[in-house]
Amino acid sequence: MGDRQRLPASSIPRYDSPRPVRYTLADLERETGVNARTIRYYISEGLLQPAYGRGPSATYDPDHLLRLQLIQQLKEQRLSLRDIKERLSHLTPDDIAVMLKVQMQPEADTWRRYQLHPDFEINVRERQAGERPMTHEHAFDLIVEYARSVLDDLGRPEHEE
Repeated sequence: MGDRQRLPASSIPRYDSPRPVRYTLADLERETGVNARTIRYYISEGLLQPAYGRGPSATYDPDHLLRLQLIQQLKEQRLSLRDIKERLSHLTPDDIAVMLKVQMQPEADTWRRYQLHPDFEINVRERQAGERPMTHEHAFDLIVEYARSVLDDLGRPEHEE
């Protein structure tokens, strides 16, 4: 392998799959302006589903946030909580997102594929000119250079090392 050193396996970070977005009660208060006591009241009245968990570790999902935002809008239109509850009961999170003009899913990305070897490729998200920092361009160049050198070393017969 030449003079390059291998990193011990323990120094390679483990991949953790993305977790669903969760909010604390304080997050919901900050994002919506609705205080914790009112949020709990809406849950007790059936305008919102219960939190995930109990006490200080309870969490909320994007549906809670969207419904709170819609409740605020409907209250500004002077609707009663009974009428708001009735409207909310028929709406999915996507319906509410459309009503609030919120994008629930990220826009589709375009990717460029760089094949380094028949068994290895790198995919890089396309950006508009100037959107990607030069440090990322430099990092990509270093990754490609390193990957090619490793693949070259792997392609050599063992007696040449």
